Amino acid sequence: MRRLSMFAALGVLAVTATTYAAPAKPREAWASGKLDRFDATAKSVVVKQGAHEMTFTLAPDAHLMQGKKSLQPSDLTADIGRQVKIRYTSNGSTMVADRIEVTGTTPAQASNAPTKH
Repeated sequence: MRRLSMFAALGVLAVTATTYAAPAKPREAWASGKLDRFDATAKSVVVKQGAHEMTFTLAPDAHLMQGKKSLQPSDLTADIGRQVKIRYTSNGSTMVADRIEVTGTTPAQASNAPTKH
């Protein structure tokens, strides 16, 4: 009887340990900054927030938007220097972007904007 209760206690401990050791569900987060680089080969983008850089890998089903217009990953090359908002999840040390919203103008576009007199 004593041996049976010891095995039952070990079984309860094993179930409890696996319940608490289960990996955490990835949490969604947002980041924003200026689009600094796009690597088409690695499917990654680098966003700068002042002196801080964040690198994101594009999810295979990532939604890229500029206003209501859908973009292709290759379109991001023309958007270097623009403000972006990125929705991502952390997968270990990798941040995977599933949505990128291009929101700002490039510095060249801002200097070419018509001025009001």
